[in-house]
Amino acid sequence: MKNIRCFGAILPIVTLCSGTGAYAQVASAQTSPSSGDAREEDHGSDASLADIVVTAQKRSERLSDVPMSITASSAEQLKDLGVTSTDDLGKLVPGFTFLQGNYGLPVYFIRGIGFSDTTLGVSPAVTVYVDQTPLPFSPMSRGATLDLERVEVLKGPQGTLFGQNSTGGAINYIAAKPTDHLAAGFDLTAGRFDQVDVEGFVSGPVTDTLKVRVAVRREYRGDWQRDYVNGDTIGKKNFLNGRAIIDWKPSESVKLSFSATGWRDKSDVQQEQFQLFRGQNPSDPNPRPVPFPISTYPKAPDNARAASWDPGFNFAKNDSFYQFALRGDVDLSDRVQLTNIASYARFETHIPLDLDGTIYPAARNSTDGTIKSFSEEIRLAGRFGSRLRWMVGGNYQKDKVDESIRLNPQIATEVKIGPFYYNDFIATNLQNIETKSGFGSLDFDLTDRLTLQGSLRYSDQDRKFRGCTRDGGEGDLAAAVSFLSSLITGQTQTIAPGACVTLSDQTGLAVPIVTGQLNEDNLSWRGSANYKFSNHALVYANITKGYKAGSFPTLPAAAVSQLAPVKQESVLAYEVGTKVDMFDRKLELTAAAFYYDYRDKQLVGTRAVFPFGFLPGLVSIPKSKVEGVELGFRAAPFRGLTIDGGGTYLKTKVLSDPVNPTGPFGSQGSFIGNSFPFTPKWQGVVNATYRFALSSQIDAFFGGSATSRSKTTAALFNGDATIAPLEQLLIIKGYTLLDLRAGIETSDGALRFEIWGRNVTNKYYATNANRISDYVYRFAGMPATYGATLRYRFGQ
Repeated sequence: MKNIRCFGAILPIVTLCSGTGAYAQVASAQTSPSSGDAREEDHGSDASLADIVVTAQKRSERLSDVPMSITASSAEQLKDLGVTSTDDLGKLVPGFTFLQGNYGLPVYFIRGIGFSDTTLGVSPAVTVYVDQTPLPFSPMSRGATLDLERVEVLKGPQGTLFGQNSTGGAINYIAAKPTDHLAAGFDLTAGRFDQVDVEGFVSGPVTDTLKVRVAVRREYRGDWQRDYVNGDTIGKKNFLNGRAIIDWKPSESVKLSFSATGWRDKSDVQQEQFQLFRGQNPSDPNPRPVPFPISTYPKAPDNARAASWDPGFNFAKNDSFYQFALRGDVDLSDRVQLTNIASYARFETHIPLDLDGTIYPAARNSTDGTIKSFSEEIRLAGRFGSRLRWMVGGNYQKDKVDESIRLNPQIATEVKIGPFYYNDFIATNLQNIETKSGFGSLDFDLTDRLTLQGSLRYSDQDRKFRGCTRDGGEGDLAAAVSFLSSLITGQTQTIAPGACVTLSDQTGLAVPIVTGQLNEDNLSWRGSANYKFSNHALVYANITKGYKAGSFPTLPAAAVSQLAPVKQESVLAYEVGTKVDMFDRKLELTAAAFYYDYRDKQLVGTRAVFPFGFLPGLVSIPKSKVEGVELGFRAAPFRGLTIDGGGTYLKTKVLSDPVNPTGPFGSQGSFIGNSFPFTPKWQGVVNATYRFALSSQIDAFFGGSATSRSKTTAALFNGDATIAPLEQLLIIKGYTLLDLRAGIETSDGALRFEIWGRNVTNKYYATNANRISDYVYRFAGMPATYGATLRYRFGQ
């Protein structure tokens, strides 16, 4: 905390020192935000930086005027870096991390705030939006990067304007809008592993008041993984994505925008790399016979392509999504605007997984589920005089999540009750979630340079749950639980095949279904003060409180108490920062220092369940903290060269223990003093491009980008001294990746040809490591890839 205070103390000094001299020369270089798009100014023949206009506070503002930490990138930069999904944002956003969860679902973290769970319907800590329309569950975000203007990544709690479940931050994609003239274009990419990606759009007016834009993208890639035991291959990508936007402006004061988005993903699931087979019951006097030599299976080599899986089994996912959204903006007067955004989304998933990482049919899993989500927001925004801006509104959201996880542990030492072995059981989770909220904000220019901001949101959520663990249908688990129930209760209970086998903690008998309800409310708030030393130098200080909703788990629950919900968590964030540009707009710097007071952090841990002992369940860490600093820059030191990048340092710490703190291999002991999993201390990105003229009509360019991060862990460990040998398997080592690109482009930007390479050093790195049942495995990042892209634009 001492370093944070010292850093915060020098921010105004840095701003004052950089705010002299150069700013008077460039005061006329501002842009006035009008459309919400990124805009560039003509600064003559000298190199200079373009202004970026964002809508982070639900109004158009220059990025340099917004008093919060934001990373904003254009569609061109996303394409340059090969960002095709939210999973890839770590290439340009320091402090952002992604992991594929234990059962194939994506999880996003910003500044260490995120929640890794196996449940399809779990509320995220980082919520994704497209044009302020929510994608309330992380798996829905796969196709959000299609045909964009830019992306805005807002760091820190964003609950007052974007709602709860954004305690880590919010990601808002801005889709490219219909044009008032005919425009079209395509991107064609070919690369390693038979990659062929095609994206195209057409846009233009239909009438004087009606405009349309349609975009489609198809991604294909052949097998990229190879079985290091038998030579089989897997890893096909088969993804189709589309969006249509219709803008209608019947009058000068009314604008309506309708969008329809959909995608389908039938790609192969990435296969894991086997590390270890370790029985959970090594002292069992009558262990289950193992028909395969799985305990001596060779560990996967440090090669990104190496993996193992069950031959002949179809590991292709079958995910689909569609969303319809309608936005209306009405100017009630020259100072008051009414906005309404309504949407309906449906997501379906089928994800098969090999949980053992071997060629033997030892353990498989499949997740099947459906999400239906309706949301509507209505708000009024306006001004009083020249100094006061206000906003008030309300939001309603209704979600239904129906999920089942089928586990087939053919070899697992714990799938035994007395003399009974069992396989193929199902964990089910049906949740109905209704959320109502009201919000408001005030911005007051106390002077021409000093602005005070405040915002509030009250949220009320009602979450209902139905679920249990079911026999897989063959009756083996039903017979095993019947035997156990008779031992506990002294009476015989007959459980039918396919029925619920979760036992009541009170009676010891299997219940027909487990039900629960979680009613929570909260008040998110934000207070901010920012001071402009000039039009090109800003310092700010924020205090923000945000919440992430509680939830019910999807677990193979032996007892009802395992399915108890975890309550909402909260983050109280303190942040000070500065944004300056200097040297006639050749250099822009941002800096921030922050401290998070993190309460009731949710995690998958253990619960004491009689007579089973410690079993998986959702638990809360009462108190923890995050301290950090963040630096960013954009530079145009001379004509043709642009450089941007940034870095984040995070220090996370558990300050108090949950009930029954249990490590990933069953060890008991305190978590206090340990850092959060999936939270590297250091992260950095840098991107550079140099452009020069080959002729009056042709430009050449070359560039590169590097991303780097320090090591982290995939789980919370017990104790703060030595790490046990088994836990070493769950350490994710640090790595640095290098991408390169070069090409030519016509001076009007209509035609572009580029060759590119990603991870050109073929660096081996892991993105996640898991321990499930008797198996420890990891996921590897992509090996070196290379290819070429042809891009054409008409009418842009």
